[in-house]
Amino acid sequence: MNQEVREMIFSSNENMLINILNFEEYVSAKYLSETLYVSTKTIYRMIKKINELSLKENQKTLIVSEPGKGYKLNTIFRNQDIYSIVEFTEENSLNELVLALLFKHPKKVKRSVMDTQFLSDSTIERRLKKAAEILKNYAIQLKVDREYLWLIGEEIDLRKAINSIFLEMNKLNSLNEIGVEIHTIDKHFIDQQISLIEEMLGEYINYPYDITIYTHIFMIIKRYREGEVQYLGTQDPLEKEEQQLMEANPQIKQVSEQIITNIENYLTIKMSSLESYFVFQNIYSINSQKRESSNVDKKLAEEMTKRFILDYFSISDVSLLPSSRSLYEDLHQHILPMLSRLRAGIRVENNLLDDLMLEYRATFLKVKRIAEAINQELMFDTKMNDAEIGYLTLYFEKYKIDRQENKNVLLVCSTGVGTSELLKVRVQQNFPNLNIVATMSQRQMKKNQGFIYENIDLIFSTLRVPLTIEEIPVLNISPLLTDKDIQNINYTLNELDTT
Repeated sequence: MNQEVREMIFSSNENMLINILNFEEYVSAKYLSETLYVSTKTIYRMIKKINELSLKENQKTLIVSEPGKGYKLNTIFRNQDIYSIVEFTEENSLNELVLALLFKHPKKVKRSVMDTQFLSDSTIERRLKKAAEILKNYAIQLKVDREYLWLIGEEIDLRKAINSIFLEMNKLNSLNEIGVEIHTIDKHFIDQQISLIEEMLGEYINYPYDITIYTHIFMIIKRYREGEVQYLGTQDPLEKEEQQLMEANPQIKQVSEQIITNIENYLTIKMSSLESYFVFQNIYSINSQKRESSNVDKKLAEEMTKRFILDYFSISDVSLLPSSRSLYEDLHQHILPMLSRLRAGIRVENNLLDDLMLEYRATFLKVKRIAEAINQELMFDTKMNDAEIGYLTLYFEKYKIDRQENKNVLLVCSTGVGTSELLKVRVQQNFPNLNIVATMSQRQMKKNQGFIYENIDLIFSTLRVPLTIEEIPVLNISPLLTDKDIQNINYTLNELDTT
């Protein structure tokens, strides 16, 4: 069967229903409902959905029924694998096509790029449709004619798409490199568990932590299916410190226990109580805000975060950096668990490193110089390596992109309210990406220095008196915003984007 058109991906309950059924004997709806703890109506709906998907893909129903007897599996599928193996390399070939288009923008790419993959015309059309759907998520349009492919979109959206697809490819490559061969239903189940962790902790799990948890859950499933769990009988029970750590992190403890319960239900098997702690360890090691760290690590993480920001931007106080809070939190949430890794001698992988050093070379080298200086002061045998520095580089690049997306502007005018409102409207009409935070007089400005340093990127002043605000550009413009003013603003914005 062609894996590209497979759509047979079921929920955990649907998969359990299929596992309960067999090819020989009928199973009643009542038994199914009692086993799965759902109503018989739900059983009917689940079977209807499974058969609709099976008919669409295989032209045969997977489950057959007989009045008064119940349900069993169709013997046609006895020697068939009803679930496709997820081809990570195949998924990445689509990402590679999208990246090729992104890197060539604004140039057009010949359609012949698709011919090298030896695909049929119908397959090419499907892949182009999928590529268009991926790009649509970033507000980018894929245009196609008989000879060429090209993109229409804003530079900021193109950069976001490149970063995001790099991360997705890295995740797929990581799974492929460790030899994971996973069925679609298992992938669907594990994806659900990752989503559950994110939901229960109230935060997104970034790479490479998602890979760590993903592969751990996969290996649990694989070991228990193959009966390779004898080693658990030789494991010592949890030590007092391990128990105390779990009690000090009740949310992570709760989600770990829930994940194990879900796997037990998924496999219909009872698992060792130690498994909850092993899952707990993996979740605890990620950059989770719910993670309770030692006071020493918290203090050190704060100092290192400030050091990176101050040295990178050559400023004396973090509050001088516009919208510094987002960058501070991103760096801090990476550095805090990083300290635990360095202390334990654990190194993370970064398959993005080569691409990242090529794409953001200047930023990487700048961050690396700061990291090397900090390394000399750290009392750990394991130091920050290029992989860790690469992740820190991404946070600085993310901050730059966020800043490019929406600059905060302060208007400085005389007391004429009507004039300032007219100017505000004119600026918003000509520069919709600028966010006019406030309008102040010169006297008000002097009283609100702290607010300005923290929240303002650019100042437009209609006053012909010199204004000196350290680190923040000031442009003198007309209250009517002339064409010359618009040119000056565009020039200044371009300069800011390149710094």
